[in-house]
Amino acid sequence: MKQSLKILNPEGLYSHEQLKATLILFLGAFIPAFHRYFGSISFARKTFPFFGEFESSLYMFVTAFVLMGVIPGVLVTLVFKESLRDYGLILGDWRRGLKVSIILLILIAGVLLYPASQTQEMRFSFPFDKAISESAFYFFRFQILRGLFFYIAWEFFFRGFMLFGLRESFGDWPAICVQVIPSCLWHIGMPVGEIFSSLLAGFLFGIIAIRTRSIIWVFFMHYLIGVILDFFIVLSM
Repeated sequence: MKQSLKILNPEGLYSHEQLKATLILFLGAFIPAFHRYFGSISFARKTFPFFGEFESSLYMFVTAFVLMGVIPGVLVTLVFKESLRDYGLILGDWRRGLKVSIILLILIAGVLLYPASQTQEMRFSFPFDKAISESAFYFFRFQILRGLFFYIAWEFFFRGFMLFGLRESFGDWPAICVQVIPSCLWHIGMPVGEIFSSLLAGFLFGIIAIRTRSIIWVFFMHYLIGVILDFFIVLSM
């Protein structure tokens, strides 16, 4: 017979391990939900009616950077008293990371991204700023800002803060699955393909992050997936 567990003991939060896991799990639900409602493009358009598509997109990128990048980074360094290197901000096994990234990008671009770019649903949703089809400057400005603010913060939050932060408490495979849940739910309201691909990508990116001990390579892949998809859609406009 299993030993009965103590009923919710507040003193448990005083231990570093429980406080850390509790904060990560709570923020893993709160931050994506908060960003989805108050950091979204639709919220920016309603709140700032003078914003165009570019400004609304930039609002989403910057709010993601603050919520998913700055806040967790401060917690790691000031509350957990740990190094950001332990959360994947290193090159890690760069040979494996580079090789896997290139192979997967080629496969994903040919098998998934190009066919998806030809569907009406994806063309309606992407790119967020339709003006990027007008010039190379608009295209690259948009992609650089999205990479610097949105994708870096996204990968640090899910594959860094959540995944590396929960490994010690949950183990590798459960930690991978836990970070997939909020990253998938954030995509609700987007094309159906985005929802289900986010499940697969979240799981796969989690494995790669752990195997390489780095979030750099999953950032590299995730960012280029977004750029390539936009490029394919712009080409077909």
